[in-house]
Amino acid sequence: MHRRSPFLGLLALSALALAATSARAVETKAFVFTSDFSTGMISVVNLNTRAVTPDVASVGSDAALRWYNGLLYVVNRFGGDNIQVVDPAQNYATVRQISTGNGSNPQDIAFFSPKKAYVSRYGSADLLVMNPSTPNGQPMSTISLAAFADADGLPEMAHMIRVGRYLFIACQRLTNFAASNPSVVVVIDMPADTVVDVDPGVPGKQAIALTGRNPVTTFAFDRTNSRLLLGEVGDYFALDGGIEAIDPVTFHSLGMVTTEAILGGDLADVEWVSPTHSYAVVSGSSTQLVSWNPTTGARIATVLDASGGFGVPDVELDDRGELYACRNTSTPSEPPGMMVYGTPGDALLAGPLGTGLPPIAVTFDQATDSVTAVPEVAIASASDLRLGPGSPNPTASIARFTLEGARAAQARVEIFDFAGRRVRELPTQLSGAREEITWDLADEAGRPVHDGIYFVRAKVDRRISVRRVVVLR
Repeated sequence: MHRRSPFLGLLALSALALAATSARAVETKAFVFTSDFSTGMISVVNLNTRAVTPDVASVGSDAALRWYNGLLYVVNRFGGDNIQVVDPAQNYATVRQISTGNGSNPQDIAFFSPKKAYVSRYGSADLLVMNPSTPNGQPMSTISLAAFADADGLPEMAHMIRVGRYLFIACQRLTNFAASNPSVVVVIDMPADTVVDVDPGVPGKQAIALTGRNPVTTFAFDRTNSRLLLGEVGDYFALDGGIEAIDPVTFHSLGMVTTEAILGGDLADVEWVSPTHSYAVVSGSSTQLVSWNPTTGARIATVLDASGGFGVPDVELDDRGELYACRNTSTPSEPPGMMVYGTPGDALLAGPLGTGLPPIAVTFDQATDSVTAVPEVAIASASDLRLGPGSPNPTASIARFTLEGARAAQARVEIFDFAGRRVRELPTQLSGAREEITWDLADEAGRPVHDGIYFVRAKVDRRISVRRVVVLR
């Protein structure tokens, strides 16, 4: 079996880390999908002046927006079944319209390169792989997710996000639109176009099992704690959902960060801003944009209260720290429009900005569906749990780590390979003092592991700390 050189792996990680810390290009525009559910249009907001140019392009009546490589990608969903590519440099002309298959109901598009993109399809058990730069998306192929379907034969794949080489796909697994089955996040190795088995100890290929059910929001990336956040509604009107955290390095759920009962309604959207002040949209008798604390899970304040069950269908953060909220309902004194808030102070900066038809979704002229890399510590541990760096690193025979905790508890220490597969568990008793942990570079069966990059994860309750170690013999 061919092994990739660990030096190449280190170079790749270094390049990703450099890209993650480089200056991000300044966003200049917000693209707003507007609709009255019979007609769909795109309007554009100038981020400097907040002037709106309405109706620059005609699209489907049910759409999602993504930006990539200078082009706006419109996912025309139910009844549309296509990806519409709009070029702002050509006066917002539609330069391509790629079919995703009759009745496929595409939900999202994520990009690996200008010539390779993935489309999640609600009406299919196959993830579509296409070349978005060609008129018909050719060549096309598919990756079967049928193994993750429920009784109706569909996994109900929804939103996606790219983290490095991996694609994360939220699969709702509904029965008659009810959250009757456990939901999962499927992980795809994009260079290989294969499903990653996140738990090789269980027969068949396994996805990330979610604590909650029916994930409906886009993924948000918690930059401080290097974790993905995903909002799950469960059953509507039941307050049985919440916001769940996912470790994108070791492919595990970290459990609920907060719940619908705390936030005050059915979850509709999540946006991360800081470890103590972020945003969510919840719906009940009215729709509310609320601020909340991702560290404690507590609700902080109501930022916007809109009438109607889906009065704020989307919120997005620009690179200036401004939160753009789509308010598609009106009040006696104000029409529908975009609301702009300063973060983290929740101050209304502008709005409603008239967009023609009511606003439904918003994105900016920088990609929002990808995370270049995750930092050294995949999950920022609490101050009373710390896994020290491996020594020596790289190592040829043994790796030693220090583990510190403030109270007696059973710590779970696990080794994962670069693909996220668990290699070994090293149980240890954390007494509150500094403890030495040793790994002999063997797997669970006592066999020496191959050269490469491994992750060592210590977990106590929901507190997690992760380190990387390079095996090089």
